[in-house]
Amino acid sequence: MKLKQGLIVGIGALMLLGGVYRIQSVSAAENQPAKVEAKADHVGKRLQVLSQFKEQIHQVNQLREERLDLKKQAVEKKDQLLDLVIGAKQSGNKEDMKQAREVKKQLKALNGGMKTLLEEGKDERKALKEALKKGEGSVQFSKLIATQQNINGKMKEKLAELDKMIGILK
Repeated sequence: MKLKQGLIVGIGALMLLGGVYRIQSVSAAENQPAKVEAKADHVGKRLQVLSQFKEQIHQVNQLREERLDLKKQAVEKKDQLLDLVIGAKQSGNKEDMKQAREVKKQLKALNGGMKTLLEEGKDERKALKEALKKGEGSVQFSKLIATQQNINGKMKEKLAELDKMIGILK
């Protein structure tokens, strides 16, 4: 008899808790459209800010594409240099290796300058992101574009030095 009473009380408690849970879930579902509206409004503002700087964004992307192309060329030249260095060492051509070491020192200095420029670019992208959140960003875009152009210039110098080294070792 007590078992039946316990089951009835347990089922009643579950039904009562289920009803309370259902009421909370219905009220939570009613509040969600406001959140969606707020998010849509945020995205709309962000797109509006980005549309103001569309030309600068395209310019930054173009500079990034150029840098990636320059990186690709550098990798190809380094691959070619690998074969030339191995050949020069096997042939015992010490004079060419000495000249190549001088060019390698210049490459190392260029790489140090590139590292600082890349760090500047990273910091400027962070500053740009914060400025865009505030609805600003023209100054940060111009700084970022100038830095990207400097990076690409350094990459071109690096390619010229790699060409020098290839010329020495051929």
